[in-house]
Amino acid sequence: FGGLYAGSPQEGQKALQPFVDYGTPLVNASGIIPYVAAQQALDAEFADGQRYYWKSLNIMELNEAAIERIVEGARKQVSPYSTTDLWHIGGEVKRVDAKASAFNGRGAAFLVNAEANWHDKADDHANMKWVREFIHDIEPFSDGSRYLNFAGFQEEGDDMMRNGFGKNYARLAAIKRQYDPTNFFRLNPNIKPE
Repeated sequence: FGGLYAGSPQEGQKALQPFVDYGTPLVNASGIIPYVAAQQALDAEFADGQRYYWKSLNIMELNEAAIERIVEGARKQVSPYSTTDLWHIGGEVKRVDAKASAFNGRGAAFLVNAEANWHDKADDHANMKWVREFIHDIEPFSDGSRYLNFAGFQEEGDDMMRNGFGKNYARLAAIKRQYDPTNFFRLNPNIKPE
């Protein structure tokens, strides 16, 4: 379990203490650290030069059928360095109005992220195929929304952007037309200035 409280150290200790007290962890690395140290905490695990291909999809509920499909997909991973991550979508994410930001998927229960991590270029195809098939296989449990920071190579193009931003897409496209009509800022999950 990893957590971060970005606020006063005293409030953070109070907020996170129930997690520390919950049980005896294998490792307890909790404590007050500089924000930059928290950002760098996983640098060794995700080292420069490794190969990565990640995709995500939001699922509406974590029912038995969804769990079976996720476990089945995770078992097919090609590389021992790959992971399947489940992120609970709740708390403030659910309380913020859908039009207050670009984020889509506030109605989902969990984000499933298939993360292929490997070393050898010769294994590119097999690892990317695993991620694509995994995400495809859990689509029946999703409304199509996803976290676009984990968008693979965005090979789905505009469809991924439309699903990723959902009802916010038209509003964001209008903003893009107004402030970036030449599409200068395009090296990210991109909304075209339509």
